[in-house]
Amino acid sequence: MLVRSFTLGVALLASALAHAEIVIGQVSPTKGPLAVTAVGNYEGALAYFETVNAQGGINGQKIRFVHEDDQYKPEETVRLVEVIAERDKPLAFVNLFGSANVLALQSSKVLERFKIPAIGATPGAEGMRTPGSPWIFHVHAGDRAQIRHILQHLTTMGITRIATAYQDNPMGKSGLAHFDEAVGELKVDVAGRVAVPPVGEQLAATAKKLQATGAQAYVMILVRNSGAALVRDVRAGGDRTPMYAMSYVPAEAILEKAPLESAVGVGLAQVMPSAFAEKSSLTRDFHAAMRKYVPKSEPSNPHLTGYVAARVAVEAIRKAGPAPTPEKVAAAMRQLKIDLGGLPEDFTNGGNVGTQWVDIGVVDRRGQLLQ
Repeated sequence: MLVRSFTLGVALLASALAHAEIVIGQVSPTKGPLAVTAVGNYEGALAYFETVNAQGGINGQKIRFVHEDDQYKPEETVRLVEVIAERDKPLAFVNLFGSANVLALQSSKVLERFKIPAIGATPGAEGMRTPGSPWIFHVHAGDRAQIRHILQHLTTMGITRIATAYQDNPMGKSGLAHFDEAVGELKVDVAGRVAVPPVGEQLAATAKKLQATGAQAYVMILVRNSGAALVRDVRAGGDRTPMYAMSYVPAEAILEKAPLESAVGVGLAQVMPSAFAEKSSLTRDFHAAMRKYVPKSEPSNPHLTGYVAARVAVEAIRKAGPAPTPEKVAAAMRQLKIDLGGLPEDFTNGGNVGTQWVDIGVVDRRGQLLQ
């Protein structure tokens, strides 16, 4: 009788596990000038999670994707991560957003306390990575790699007198430090450093300051809206100096603020393969998921970034075994090495950054990113 009861108990447990759900959380803004990037991250992740659910989930368990809006306020990020951790018991978080927000979360030690990993974070400020948190894993190259790649690209073209416009926030100041580090190594002459207010959009004065430097090129260490506004205001002043931005400034953002002729030729660092071309199995799968599950949104690089974070998270959960826990998922992340079909991710070297892949695209005469 005891054996029969034990067997029945095991069967019931197996049945419960088969019908249990896997919770994954995200905390990010849904409104404001920077929310379009965070919403793109969310929709890209959602598209992949829905794809997995349509295929039966993970070990028979469907994914429930929980989101809370932190209004881009660091204290709300910390509070809402804790709310989801206590209320929903997620196996992981994905797509953290905002340099001040992620740094506040690191300082709070909430992830350490609950022992829950977070997979994917924007931006790529080095303070979020070195040393960062052992519970936060990054799925794209950081700001240091992007800035260095832009400067190397310019020096190979013989451009060595360069000015920078940087955001006056943790991301921008960290990026400026990487800029100064790289220019010293690459023997670049810094023509000027111009601070831009956080999320500033009226930048005619900044444009004049840059033009006064006499630089051969401008490197923008700016968020989406500020970078797009600076392109508009520099070109509106008749300045045709080559301009380069980090991956946070997509071509579509520039075209929202500036005419096509102003955007053409602007160089944009990319930390993901082109989200607009189905050239690899990764981007083909991404487009198929977006068409099916987020059909009203035009695929973009933020969507692809969110999609990649979701794929990495699911792979780690699968590798964590049939009864995954957050700690097992974190352990699986530290042993994860995978090619997503055009983008390799490798966390086996003891670090928390899976790739240093960077490319540069140029806005063409169709308003598209040629990459």
